[in-house]
Amino acid sequence: MDYTLGRDELGRCFAEFSMGQEAFGRWLAEELGENATLLNQVLDAVGGLQARRLREFRLEGREFCLELDREEARVRANSLDDDTLAFDFEDLDFYDDELEAGCGLDDFRDVLLAWRELIAG
Repeated sequence: MDYTLGRDELGRCFAEFSMGQEAFGRWLAEELGENATLLNQVLDAVGGLQARRLREFRLEGREFCLELDREEARVRANSLDDDTLAFDFEDLDFYDDELEAGCGLDDFRDVLLAWRELIAG
């Protein structure tokens, strides 16, 4: 998984992920932000999953939901579950890579550790 983490000219944290993984960048910046307590909660859950003390973990956010199991991490925009936004266009494919993504749990842990480094310093 390719990504770039950094701070913009105003000092705000940002995360840019490769095509197909963009939703992770939005989740990091919009849901996790610089909340170290929440970050540690998610890292603890990852550790619990890896140690087989947990089977799954779910974190509902304002815009995105994070779902973890022992193999994978997934983020999904809450708007994808909103039936009022249903479209009836037969021949159109919607670009939703910024709304949903998944990766291996080890890769996700690496991203979280890099994010922790960014917000700490």
